[in-house]
Amino acid sequence: MHDLVNLPHSISLAVLNHLPDAIVVVNREGQPLLCNGQAKQLLHNYLTSLWQVDETSPFRILDRHHCPLTPDQLPLRRVLAGDVLENEEFILLQVGGGAVVWVAISGGPCQDTTEAAGIISVRNITRRKQQETQLHQQALHDQLTGLSNRNAFVNQVNAVLAQGRSPNSLALLFIDLDRFKEVNDNLGHGVGNELLAELGHRLRRLAPAHSLVARLGGDEFAVLLEHSDCPTQAPILASQLRDLIAQPFDLQQHDIYIDASIGIALGPAQYLHAEDWLRDADTAMYQIKNIPDSHWFVFDGALQVKQNQRLQVEMGLRQALQNGELRLHYQPIVTISTQAIHGFEALVRWQHPERGLLMPGQFIDTAEATGLIIPLGWWVLEEACRQMQAWTQAFPAMADLTISVNMSSKQFSQKNLVQRVGDTLARTGFDPHRLKIEITEGVLIDHSESIITILEQLRDMGIRLAVDDFGTGYSSLSYLHRFPFDSLKIDRSFIENADQDYEKLEILQSVVRLAWNLGLDVVAEGIETQRHYAQLKALRCELGQGYLFSRPLTPAAVEDILVNQPTLQLPNS
Repeated sequence: MHDLVNLPHSISLAVLNHLPDAIVVVNREGQPLLCNGQAKQLLHNYLTSLWQVDETSPFRILDRHHCPLTPDQLPLRRVLAGDVLENEEFILLQVGGGAVVWVAISGGPCQDTTEAAGIISVRNITRRKQQETQLHQQALHDQLTGLSNRNAFVNQVNAVLAQGRSPNSLALLFIDLDRFKEVNDNLGHGVGNELLAELGHRLRRLAPAHSLVARLGGDEFAVLLEHSDCPTQAPILASQLRDLIAQPFDLQQHDIYIDASIGIALGPAQYLHAEDWLRDADTAMYQIKNIPDSHWFVFDGALQVKQNQRLQVEMGLRQALQNGELRLHYQPIVTISTQAIHGFEALVRWQHPERGLLMPGQFIDTAEATGLIIPLGWWVLEEACRQMQAWTQAFPAMADLTISVNMSSKQFSQKNLVQRVGDTLARTGFDPHRLKIEITEGVLIDHSESIITILEQLRDMGIRLAVDDFGTGYSSLSYLHRFPFDSLKIDRSFIENADQDYEKLEILQSVVRLAWNLGLDVVAEGIETQRHYAQLKALRCELGQGYLFSRPLTPAAVEDILVNQPTLQLPNS
């Protein structure tokens, strides 16, 4: 290489040495006539490999796919043959070790010269390729666990589906961790991340060699199992995975225990896209929430029908929110001693354009599962306050009546709940002292300590708070002491057959006395017979609602009562 500088040339090396790229000029035999300083540094050992194949040399040039070049594919050979190269990528490789160097080569034949026949420019792009590789890894792998991420998993599963496999030779397992949120909340996200990383190692160790393992995001993982008998093997693997996950994690001097729910969807016959397969496995996983002591569930045709129905309901409900198809009916809450109206509970209905008036049981579960319960819940609050304020202005007898509105657990997950409630009251002009917000014991379980501050802020605004369906949970008495409630609603299950079930009657009597001692109002739900009514009256329960008094009423029916019953006595009392 040192002798090359002294060869005849017409280009100033002083100029070429200022260029960032390596420059090589060759004659018609491929011999180098000129190399600048960058060429001497970059190509010192590889120069010969650019124009001839030497099997004895430890230095090679490969194409971008890491394959050795044939003589006709060598860059200088192509230039001498008249080809023009434009940033074509090659690999400079030292056989037996050493760094791999990526280069981009441009060049072409020299015209109208006596000696120079071709010229190439070589740029070192190794750093760029390393960055591309790193970005590619980040795009396809979860940085915390090293597993494939969701995008990579979907691409891999789609590739498997494109190959065509026999029915039930594959199974997709969707894994959702239970109680992981408690780890983050109580021990911090650092410990949570360590747990996820360790779990990634465990899944890799247990998963069969040819299976695909991925972290889909958060605390969700997936495994694609390939086996000739997946209907049998997938549940076995699910049980093994669950047992492995249930083993304690020793992290930062803590023994941490978590559990997992696993949904299984067999394939690939009915699937064209990975996302559809994941959806069904996810659906199967959610069934476990309703099956005590079960840890895995296999998706079947009945779930497919149910899922399709839920999808139809979800799409329709989204349109209903946009098109104003929701309605509120109002069930009177009466003073049991006089049967005078004390207030109303707002109950949502859906005026479906094709199916008619739908009851909550036909769409509330879907609203909860899809998150639509949040906009639906805010619509109910707004409409109930608006309607009550309109009635108050039109009918003076309404001035002291209350409205009860249910709020879901998902609404309490929103950080701005208190502000939104306040904004609604300000916008409608409704008196906060006449608003009752009802929450179930499930909401208290979901949010635990975090909800106390929210409830206290709502109560400070003057809003009354009620625990709904009281008695259906396991810690009802503790809730009454810990949370700032004003009233409780006894679940209808305690009213039914209480006259024939002495134990129920004793519980009912104890609940009413407990409420008195705590200064709480008691509302009995589901009063349907005169015997229910007489019993509650004998127990001196203050308030009640049920079909004995009135079914939920349309706004027009409520207005008819307001017009024709000045004392707000129900017509059938």
